[in-house]
Amino acid sequence: MKRIALAAMLALAAGIPEGRAQPQEIAVELPGGAVLEMIWVPPGTFVMGAPLEEANLQKYEYPPHQVTITEGGYLGKYELTQEQWFSVMGTRPWEGLSYIIEQPDAPATYVSWDDGQEFLQKLNEAEGKQVYRLPTEAEWEYACRAGTNTPWSFGNQDSLIVEYAWSHSNTWPFEAWSHPVGQKLPNPWGFYDMHGNAWEWVQDWYGSYEYAGGFIDPKGNETGLFRVTRGGIFMMPAKGQRSASRDAGFPFYREGGATIRVWRETPPLTAVEAQSWGQVKAGDRTRDADP
Repeated sequence: MKRIALAAMLALAAGIPEGRAQPQEIAVELPGGAVLEMIWVPPGTFVMGAPLEEANLQKYEYPPHQVTITEGGYLGKYELTQEQWFSVMGTRPWEGLSYIIEQPDAPATYVSWDDGQEFLQKLNEAEGKQVYRLPTEAEWEYACRAGTNTPWSFGNQDSLIVEYAWSHSNTWPFEAWSHPVGQKLPNPWGFYDMHGNAWEWVQDWYGSYEYAGGFIDPKGNETGLFRVTRGGIFMMPAKGQRSASRDAGFPFYREGGATIRVWRETPPLTAVEAQSWGQVKAGDRTRDADP
């Protein structure tokens, strides 16, 4: 993964100029010294979910509905890496396990949703305020689509998946693991590996799209059994790595193909959000159903 010198990065600013040609990038020095590169996600409106005419549509991806993201934020340019995880946590949960390659720039997998919350809590403690969290499912899909409305951010042609993602076509069975990040082409906003490589936990509880309508900054169901994962995994074919593809898992489960991608707030969180974002909830540990 390309490293960008901190001195060359733009500082965080409260106001982001409108209409610039490229997203603004920042770099954050993590506890332990690793660097986290992030890209600005501007406010905007998009259609979330898959239309009926989309090939390989799954019932839980329907109906499509208009969503407005009112506050911009910064999202990790890459999936969280093993180097970044170890820098903050000092642990290697993936060590010695299957379906991984142990390299600093490979995704930090075998990470549960709960583990991700602990990672984010450490970032917030180092920052001295609640600014880091997982993206909501809507924020994640908005950044994945990056202004597109096709099945993948690169268009309609599934054969192009090998240029943009690690999928069944270019990993199975001889390279059956999540690959170092940033080796494939980015999406239109500059994010890498939004399709394939590793599942990415997002903040939301899993739930169906019950009706088509307008939503402003949706955060999903208030409670549930499962947390949502997005993006697909290296062993899946292209149809399971579409922008609308969804899955879910128990928040305590250390999935061998799941990692996180960090979101950074720009405005301060409300008092209620400050108590809930980046925290591990005891009620997240129900084990008796399937998504």
